[in-house]
Amino acid sequence: MTSEAKTESLFVVQLFIAGDSEQTKAVRDRVIRFAEAALMKPHRVEIIDVLANPDVADIARILVTPTLVIRAPNTERRLVGDLSDVAKLQLVLTEDGLD
Repeated sequence: MTSEAKTESLFVVQLFIAGDSEQTKAVRDRVIRFAEAALMKPHRVEIIDVLANPDVADIARILVTPTLVIRAPNTERRLVGDLSDVAKLQLVLTEDGLD
């Protein structure tokens, strides 16, 4: 498999956050933990601080933090706002088409 093919089949989990508060750290840890447990396919987790990287947030059209973006080969899903609901987080990471 070429590196291009590997990149195309890779799931990308992007968490857009603002700052480094205790709540932000908890969300970051939760997302990383769930991505590792739920996604059985190759994936990469990216943590993007919109305060440090506003251009990346602008390109991704992020208006609210936290925002979780899951990009699969043929789909994109977003979960916006409170990511403390473990059931929603698990659903977004394991729903048909992603897992």
